[in-house]
Amino acid sequence: MSNAFNTRDNEAIYNKYLEMLRVKLIAKYDELGLRASGLYADSLEPEVTPTKMIMWGADHSYYMENGRASGKFPPYNPDTGTFDEISEWVDKKGILPADFAENKKGFVFLVARKIATEGITVPNEHNKGKVITEVVDDFLANDLAKMLDELGEVFMSRIQVDVLEIFREVA
Repeated sequence: MSNAFNTRDNEAIYNKYLEMLRVKLIAKYDELGLRASGLYADSLEPEVTPTKMIMWGADHSYYMENGRASGKFPPYNPDTGTFDEISEWVDKKGILPADFAENKKGFVFLVARKIATEGITVPNEHNKGKVITEVVDDFLANDLAKMLDELGEVFMSRIQVDVLEIFREVA
């Protein structure tokens, strides 16, 4: 019986291309200056299953790409009494105004309230957008064809082995 379609044998190729995609996503994220906590880059995790290739990522990936609608506050942590992700972002970007040096939580609340009332539109002056779609579109247009070529070579090699086995059995 042929192993030509055995996805486990193709897993190395799938993983290679998913890793390429992961590296390109991180490079684009850094190129656009969107790194704050690094959670986006750290959370990109490729997975190969028997039926699909998956790139897992942080929940906020959606908002980096599409913005955020108004009408709801960002996640609040009652244990710390603040909006942790915004607080971390303020620290990483070093954007706490001097007037709020003694009241960081107050500044973080104002940022959260502005997000809740106005949302975040992407593209904007800090995020030109397409941090994910540009990379995925390029992957689909260029890298996917290369991956299929590699898979085709593996497939043809396996078919040749199978055909030779059949001839040996018949002879």
